[in-house]
Amino acid sequence: MDNLQAKRKLRAFELGIFLISLFVIFLLIYGSFKLKENFFQGFSYILTSQAGLITDFLMVGGISAGFSNALLILGFNYFIIRFLNIEIKGMTLASLFTIFGFSFFGKNILNILPIYIGGILFSKYDHIPFKDIYLPVSFATALAPFISEVAFRTNTFEFSYINGITLGIIIGFIISPLAKKMKGFHEGYNLYNLGFTAGILGLVLNCILKAYDFNVASRKILSTQYNSILQICCSIIFLILIIVGFYINSNSFSGYKELVKSSGLEVDFVASYGYGVTFVNMGLMGFLAMLFALSLGQTLNGPILAGIFTVVGFAAHGKTPFNTAPILIGVILSGVSTIHNDIFTIVLSGLFGTSLAPIAGIFGPFWGILAGWLHLTIVTNIGGLHGGLNLYNNGFSAGIVAGFLLPIMRIFNERGLKRELQFLKNRKEFIGMIKKSDFE
Repeated sequence: MDNLQAKRKLRAFELGIFLISLFVIFLLIYGSFKLKENFFQGFSYILTSQAGLITDFLMVGGISAGFSNALLILGFNYFIIRFLNIEIKGMTLASLFTIFGFSFFGKNILNILPIYIGGILFSKYDHIPFKDIYLPVSFATALAPFISEVAFRTNTFEFSYINGITLGIIIGFIISPLAKKMKGFHEGYNLYNLGFTAGILGLVLNCILKAYDFNVASRKILSTQYNSILQICCSIIFLILIIVGFYINSNSFSGYKELVKSSGLEVDFVASYGYGVTFVNMGLMGFLAMLFALSLGQTLNGPILAGIFTVVGFAAHGKTPFNTAPILIGVILSGVSTIHNDIFTIVLSGLFGTSLAPIAGIFGPFWGILAGWLHLTIVTNIGGLHGGLNLYNNGFSAGIVAGFLLPIMRIFNERGLKRELQFLKNRKEFIGMIKKSDFE
């Protein structure tokens, strides 16, 4: 019976992915015929773009090419997950939707492939299944602009692209051991651990490139003309997630009240609460993220889509309306009270800054607001360290914020410290129960 129920839920999930894909295909047709866009030329522009911060693929190639790139990368990663028989849990969903979002903003099928090749080579070298390191490798595509920058910076395409491929393979090869080491700095309070890892690695790579007089020029390429259609697109996708989740959850929202009470620290919502309410949370968080952007007067574009869909993905692994709201408030207050008052920067930093949600979940709203305030001040100053070639720049900043605040919060917030200790105790007991069940 349990096996049949699991298959039913998987079919429902795949139906949701299928419906989203159909809608994306509709957008391709809409762009090609209604907007008279040259699809093949636009797709070529996306593939050969240097892709660093900030390069909006909807502006570079148009909505048809932009969504085709996103659908291609989503399908590619979902095929790998199914082929390797990787269990679709919270972090897997976070990876899928984050990659989908950043396919509008820095990632294309050419600049991510070398990183996967590097990951496969590392799995062979370390004698471990590639499925065990797929997730860190997939998130390591945050550094994909390094490949594009090296490959398409000069006119000597053949030689430059070989260099780009080599660099991508190196990134994929070393990212897994680096990610394990870096997590200890923020202790899981930054949900985007790979963003922090990619920031450190990007910093090192940028310094090496600069040593050979390879300097990366900053850019800011943003679209404004697709706001209405993108609002419709996002709304339909989020509605699909809520409907599918409602159906999987036996046509009810039962259990969602318990989910939103979660602290968000190292919690897999799929494992803890099931697919149904997890999908509902993903859809609702998508609507909240979109409303946050629109309420501040920001039009939707490629980077904002990346922020929204990353929120959606991590709504399966830590983010709830309650633990993200203080972060968003903190970012807004920082924008109002400091010189960093550009609306686009505030919105993007707010969306990605919700990676600090576990701080609000464990230590309370005040510290969440402080974390959001501090995040904006840091993220606006660290992009130059990696030359704008780490797409998860906010994840890098969030890691610094979490690592900085943790010892301070533990001194001044006794209640939060007790919650943290109770969380660790419960987690230890839970792991012990799993280990015990293996022998029964």
